[in-house]
Amino acid sequence: MPTPHQLAAQPHQAVLAAAADPDHQVPNTFNARTHRVLVDEGLAHMRPFTIGDRTYQYDELFGPPDIHLTAAGRAYAERHGVQTPRRRIVVISCGSLKFDPGVNEFGRPNALPAGDLYRGQYHRSLRAAADALAAGRRRPVIVSALHGLVELDRSLLYYDVKLGDAKAVSAVTIRAQARRLDLDDADVIVLGGRAYVELVTSAVPHALAPLTGGLGAHRAQCRAVQDNGDLAASWWTKAARLFEQHQPERTTEPLQPQIPGRGPEQEANARPRACRSPASVRNRHGPSETGAGVPPTVRSTPIPWTAPPPSTAPSHRSVPRR
Repeated sequence: MPTPHQLAAQPHQAVLAAAADPDHQVPNTFNARTHRVLVDEGLAHMRPFTIGDRTYQYDELFGPPDIHLTAAGRAYAERHGVQTPRRRIVVISCGSLKFDPGVNEFGRPNALPAGDLYRGQYHRSLRAAADALAAGRRRPVIVSALHGLVELDRSLLYYDVKLGDAKAVSAVTIRAQARRLDLDDADVIVLGGRAYVELVTSAVPHALAPLTGGLGAHRAQCRAVQDNGDLAASWWTKAARLFEQHQPERTTEPLQPQIPGRGPEQEANARPRACRSPASVRNRHGPSETGAGVPPTVRSTPIPWTAPPPSTAPSHRSVPRR
């Protein structure tokens, strides 16, 4: 689809506003009609929205859903004077040493943001290097042995799970989470031990893993990249080169996360579940280790969604149709 030379006023402003966002998200202050125009023009897309065993499409959600600029959207913004480089994301491994926040007055376990949960020196060195590499553009993502790819503000309970354990996150789930974070359209650097690096690169093959040697050497290299801007720039140059090399391998086909304990027949016959967006679920139901708590089920055959008039536009949060 050819990129339009000039959009109408509202879609045009939406693209430029998204270009200024570190995650290239179209602000939800623009209504559903504007979002629909950007999606139809190929300038923005909805990342895979998966809840439980069901991946929802754009027209199955009360809108406007969260949408982000595509490569065409970034090119449009640059043609209109807004520099919009491809996103840069650093993924770091979790750590075995964690803070235990204890329990509250009701005897229920407390939670901590993922960014505050891990206290080991090795993890802290990875975090410091990731912050230096990000240079304020976007906070790093943590790959947890239990939860998979999590952002720093996600609330987590204390856990004791290592890769290889029965409860450890699967490669299929990591791939689904990478799609949700849109890592296919980003330069990615992954820092951590070999098992975590292999888990991430199996899902994001263009991710650069620059650390070499043992854990002590890793920490030394992390210190070096904090103090040497040229070294950081060289890592990003290599990450961009890997992105270009793997570009033909990318696909837009949705992947379903693996549901533990279910075989192929159970997956095929499972009734779809739905809920609000993950952030909304956490706000309403409190911290969740698995994100499994969901409101009641919805229609298995969704009703096509039509954007309402601007004056009656629904909440910006994406909600599967009931």
